[in-house]
Amino acid sequence: MEINEDALKNFQNSKFDFVDAKGNDVDFNNLSDDTTYTLRDGKAIVEDNMKAKDVVDTINNEYGKTLDV
Repeated sequence: MEINEDALKNFQNSKFDFVDAKGNDVDFNNLSDDTTYTLRDGKAIVEDNMKAKDVVDTINNEYGKTLDV
């Protein structure tokens, strides 16, 4: 379960962020299956109760896409 480096950079440059159950910023190098995560758009919750795999899949699938021009 690894986050694509380019996808992570794209995510970090987006308006979204992940926080843990306590509202702390997420250390993407230390995701834990014992913790739940929340995807936010500013203060608004987009998706709650996400596991580490969900976080990785969301970043890789949504921000790892390349556009053919």
